[in-house]
This record gives sequence, C-alpha cells and structure tokens, in this order.
Amino acid sequence: MTSGHPTNGAAEPPTSLTAQLLDDCLQSAGQTYAPGELAYLALTSQIENPIRDRVAYQLHLRLKGTRLDVGREWTGVDAEGEDGTVVARRLDLAIVERWGRRSRRYAPRVHGVAEFKAVRTSSAQTTGELNHVYKMVTNDITKCVTAGGLVLSAIHAVVLLPHAQIARRTRPGVAEHVIKDLFKVMVTGQFFQADATRENAVAGVAARLAPLGPVRTGMIDGGEALGMLVTLPYVVLGPVAFDTVDALANKWELPAVTPS
Repeated sequence: MTSGHPTNGAAEPPTSLTAQLLDDCLQSAGQTYAPGELAYLALTSQIENPIRDRVAYQLHLRLKGTRLDVGREWTGVDAEGEDGTVVARRLDLAIVERWGRRSRRYAPRVHGVAEFKAVRTSSAQTTGELNHVYKMVTNDITKCVTAGGLVLSAIHAVVLLPHAQIARRTRPGVAEHVIKDLFKVMVTGQFFQADATRENAVAGVAARLAPLGPVRTGMIDGGEALGMLVTLPYVVLGPVAFDTVDALANKWELPAVTPS
C-alpha cells in the first residue's frame, strides 16, 4: 500500500493512466473548489460524479499536446450485457487515443480506465459493508471486458469515502433538513463520525481491495458547510492485472498475490 502526493514542476505528458497520475489529479481537483464548496456537494448528494468530472478535466489539461483524450461516461466500446446481448459499455473515465483517420470500423485504443464509487465512512465499517464495496468495485472491473473478450488496459478504481463531523454546537447548528440521509447515522443522539470512523473505513477498504492489485490512499480537505466539517479520504486501486480481471470475469479463483 502506498500513499501518493502530487508532483511538482514540469513533467513529460503521460502516455497512459497510472495510479500516481490519478492520485495527482485527485489532489489537483480538490484544490479547484471554492472554500466550503466540496463540503456542500458531499453533504447534499453523492460526490463521485463531481469529483470524477474535476479529475477528468485535470487529466485533460495534462494531456494537452498529445494524441490522447479523456472521455467522461464514455461509450466507445461494446460489452456483453446480462442477457448475453452486446451493449454499449459506459465508462466513468477513459483515456483514449486519437486517430488521424476515422471510419465506421474506427475502434479507438484505450490507454486507461477509472471507475468511481462513493461510500460514507459510516457505511464502510463492518465486514459486510466492506464486502459490499468490494462487490461494487469488482462489478466495475468485469465490465471492462469487451464483448469480444478484450480486457481494457490500465483498469483503475477510485473509492471516495466522504466523512463529516459536527463543526460547532452553537446556532444555527447542523442543517439536517438538506443533508443526505446516509450521513445521519445517530448514536446516543450524536453524529457517529469520529476520526476513528474515518481511519477504520480507509484501512478497511484498502485492505479489502488489496487482493485485486496495488492500492494507495489519500485525502482531500472539503472544508465546512451546513454546520459540518468534511474531509474526503479515498482509495485508489490499480492497475488491475489481466489475470485478475480474467479470473473475476470468469468467476475463477483469484491469482495468488506475491508480497512486495
């Protein structure tokens, strides 16, 4: 498990998606919000799409001058649907090669995929909850196999773990009437959102996903809104090895993980 940090200074444009690049763009994206904006978004809705969109734009900026483009909710490849029919696969984020010539058979090469999920820290505590996170991530991974059996390259997953704590106990207090219900886990009349809850969630998700590939963790400061202080820890998984994707897609036993 590693913990990544944004790199500084000029660098060569990336040629494919990596966990470090995703980590850097998550950190850069977090810095683009106005004070309290990210806290407000995280408290009032699922946060994966706003974060994904900012990360996609950060990637777009880094890929300027290359032959690579970033697609959001990209549908450029076909996958096998649940009933066996071919359906367009919608990828949260994909880095795609731009070709000079196009035709009806145009099949752009994919240089990396990232799927995003968001789970409140209070909902990533128990074994059952962590297994649910694992299932969501593996479902996304198996959808990155095309209808023809091609496994897309550089598959990654980002699990966002929004965490909120009461900012103050003075008026006007917490705006419960507009805060997303999953944040309202109450224990003895208080919000159950201690630092230990956040730490347990991050460690638990990272450990549960580790059999699938390398994992790294990070955190974005979301600021304060609606009477709550918000942080946004995250776990980045990937790249997921071909053998692991193949095993998941075919419901085989996962290949053994060699300790690093």
